[in-house]
Amino acid sequence: MTGVRRRRFGALLAAGLGTALIAVTLAGCGAERMRQERLEREESLNVYPGNYRADLVAALHAYLSNPANVRDAWVADPAIAQIGGQRKRYAACVRFNARNSDGRYAGSKDILAVFASGRFDQFIEAPIDPESQGNATSFVKELCDKAEYKRFPELEAAKR
Repeated sequence: MTGVRRRRFGALLAAGLGTALIAVTLAGCGAERMRQERLEREESLNVYPGNYRADLVAALHAYLSNPANVRDAWVADPAIAQIGGQRKRYAACVRFNARNSDGRYAGSKDILAVFASGRFDQFIEAPIDPESQGNATSFVKELCDKAEYKRFPELEAAKR
């Protein structure tokens, strides 16, 4: 009788291990499929922004309190940059001197323009306080200090 029980137990154990192995294999396939779908989504968001200068002029028009008479405008060509944890997006540094709400020039400012699906998505500002190197946006200063800027006359010509 114990021999029968042992065989049944062995069969059950083998069936259980087989089921577990199949479940682990399927879970691995599911995880791989999810990773592949995430990579495909990321790639669809990383389309080069061919019309980035016009997009930036329009976005800065809404972003600035006084978009007229911007001076010393510069822009770097968009390049893939690590934004946050694992997101990689096309981003371009923009440097300009704009008037504040009092009508006075506020001094040169660097911002990072982030693009998704080939269109402007958001601005990320460099920290004002140089002591805030632990700040999440300190990478803007680091990235934009290394950028190769080109004149941006379209922004300087913008009107209210």
